[in-house]
Amino acid sequence: MSKINYIRCRHCKADNDISLSYCSKCGSPLGDNTGEGSSGRRIAIIILLVLLVFAVIFAYVNRQAAGPEEHAAGLSVDEKEQYENKLKELQARLIHARKELSAFKDSEDAVNIEIPDIPLDDLKANEHAVAGWIMVSDPWGRQVRKFRAGMSRNGWLALPARACFGGNKLSFYPDSGGEYRISGGLWIGGDNAGLWQVTVKPGFPEVNEIALWNESEPVSWKSLESDKENELISLRAGTARGFFISAILPDDINETGIFLQNGKIVGWTFGEWLAKGYMWPGKDGADLEYNTWLRYFYDMTFAHGREEKFALALSLTNNNDVLERLTAFVSGFSLQPRLSIEDTPEYLLPEEIIKKMRVLITRAVSSGSGGRVVEILSGPVLKEIGDIYLFMDVIRIMAGELGYETAISEIEDTGRYIVTQTGQDAPALDKLHMQYYQAWLQGTVAEAEIDAGWRIFYSAKSYYPDDPQIHLLGVELALLDGDWQEAERLLYMMDYPAAFQDRVQLLALRISEMKGEEGKILINFPSGSNRVTVDASINGSVRQNFLVDTGATMVTITSSTAEALGLRPGAAIHNLSTVGGTVKASAVVIDSIEIDGWVEYDVEAFVVDIPNRSGLGLLGLNYLGRFRMDLKTDEGTLLLSPR
Repeated sequence: MSKINYIRCRHCKADNDISLSYCSKCGSPLGDNTGEGSSGRRIAIIILLVLLVFAVIFAYVNRQAAGPEEHAAGLSVDEKEQYENKLKELQARLIHARKELSAFKDSEDAVNIEIPDIPLDDLKANEHAVAGWIMVSDPWGRQVRKFRAGMSRNGWLALPARACFGGNKLSFYPDSGGEYRISGGLWIGGDNAGLWQVTVKPGFPEVNEIALWNESEPVSWKSLESDKENELISLRAGTARGFFISAILPDDINETGIFLQNGKIVGWTFGEWLAKGYMWPGKDGADLEYNTWLRYFYDMTFAHGREEKFALALSLTNNNDVLERLTAFVSGFSLQPRLSIEDTPEYLLPEEIIKKMRVLITRAVSSGSGGRVVEILSGPVLKEIGDIYLFMDVIRIMAGELGYETAISEIEDTGRYIVTQTGQDAPALDKLHMQYYQAWLQGTVAEAEIDAGWRIFYSAKSYYPDDPQIHLLGVELALLDGDWQEAERLLYMMDYPAAFQDRVQLLALRISEMKGEEGKILINFPSGSNRVTVDASINGSVRQNFLVDTGATMVTITSSTAEALGLRPGAAIHNLSTVGGTVKASAVVIDSIEIDGWVEYDVEAFVVDIPNRSGLGLLGLNYLGRFRMDLKTDEGTLLLSPR
């Protein structure tokens, strides 16, 4: 930028040497030019504005840039868009300032000046450390973390161990461009931080080296995230932290940065990663040598543990089978974790993995693989995982695939174990458990499986004694069992919500009817049918199926039944008219016929095999006449009341 070398007279417009006090052409005092002082100030202000805008751009780029195109992929879409928009805004301000200066140059009040040509992409290393980004990648090529760091002249970087967990590749991307791989450094197992060095020493002569921290002298601090600085800080040494000494930080130092003393780096801060300062008590940077390699760090902190298995499973893409990915996640839970919960990267936390597993389970079920899901997530596996909501997902599938009994058994074993181990209330699991008992018991009542029904009822009542649905199903079981006394006892032993009142009244009516039928024979048959059959016990030893026939004069039994009873027909032969024609029969006396608990004695019967009705006897009027008959075809009931 050139210097101002003449002054223009406001009266005659002549150019005069800057050393003159009066115009050489018209003699007017140059110092009296009314615009000169303000013009000079205006020039100075505009030039200052240009430089200031450039300085803002320089500071912003150094703070925000993630590097050139070869590592711009490290920025998220939102970060990249915000960066580009901010840079465009600052560039526009610079262009506007330069246009204003250019317009002023062409005006009549301008002096001979040059507008500085300031490049926007000429970014140089910070004078204290080379600021940039650390990119952490896992063995499957996934970038898992990104954070700020600063590199010394000898290529050394202090990094928090927590931020590097899960990575077997660490790369440093300076804000000014380039990529540097980290291969080794100073770190031993359990250290919170390590001092690492890039593979190829970059050689930045204009930045500081590492030096021994002198606790008795103050330090200055420079942020690697912003333009924050602190001068003349007195730090007190704390405990040894591996290769470092810890120091309590002032409250206003909460970003990643470096401590400087006598022009050299003597310590680091790690922002959100570590709360204390880490000061260097060792050799100068030029004398440092590796004691470990990055691959050793990975093996010591991450390899062969639960977190690595999770990372492997996450590397599987949607092209992999859903069940394969689910199995990969499950295998991780079979291993012990290498990291504490506090140190585990968020994307590898068990709760985050379980979220992904639940999505995979939904996809597997929708594709018809519910049975395989139940096999993969067995009871022992679910106990190991210990998540009650994942467990309930599997139980719902199990109920559909294997039935309520299996699902209930798993709830009472694995489900209760998880609840006990985690110490968390699980009302949703209790509700599911009760619903399955209700559905299972309802099924047995519908199928009239009385023995199984009572077993389920008493088991359900032990868990849910006050559930009205289960209780009323017990009443129905008692009615099916023909025990109206037990049904009545169960029905009236508890109060019911309003929603159950209609059902309670119907059951009460059925109990009342059964009480009225006591001492009577109730024969049920398909409603609307004109064919009524009943099973009876003859002489307490042989079962015979009878057709109730009010048109038949006598009871008949088959010849096979008579033979089984040892009955010898009399000598008299009778001709009987049947639907199949006239048949010959002989008479016998049956000692007893028992139907529905009611016994009639000394009943005469004919021994005859009715054509086209093999194995069927007739219940004729000589038996039916002992009762009053109440036939309800629509309801499918025949009630025989003793006379």
